[in-house]
Amino acid sequence: MSDRPQYPSYPGDDSPATGSDEGRQPPPGHEQPTPPPWGQQVPQYGQVQPPGYGQMPPGYAQPPLYGFPAPQYVPTSTKAVFSLVLGIASIVLCLVGVLIGPAAIVLSVYASKEIDARPPGTMNGKGMATAGLATGIVGTTIWGLVFLLAFVGSAQP
Repeated sequence: MSDRPQYPSYPGDDSPATGSDEGRQPPPGHEQPTPPPWGQQVPQYGQVQPPGYGQMPPGYAQPPLYGFPAPQYVPTSTKAVFSLVLGIASIVLCLVGVLIGPAAIVLSVYASKEIDARPPGTMNGKGMATAGLATGIVGTTIWGLVFLLAFVGSAQP
């Protein structure tokens, strides 16, 4: 009797259940890895790779990861960004808020028209234009009331 244990055979294996591995095939998924084609050596960790190794052939693009579409660049309206900045500045800045607020309102209206004139999904910034309009109106109103109250309060004897 041999010292090697005897294992049962694999399903569909016609060889007798003996301790020898001769004539036995590994189960599916447990095959030995195949060497790289044309006798090339696979670079190990820390080795320098030859030029062109791992690059895509010409005419092929990198596929998107995990089935998600590749992100596309969609520009943001510069007028919308400036209208939001001026609208916030019209609330924060004391003396020039009355002058900056109307500029934010005008820019936000132009930005909204510019975004609406383009096909859907080709320009971002509609929300910023709306926020610039709202902050421009609030800034103009607040500082207009402050100057009005200061003028009326100083005009009384």
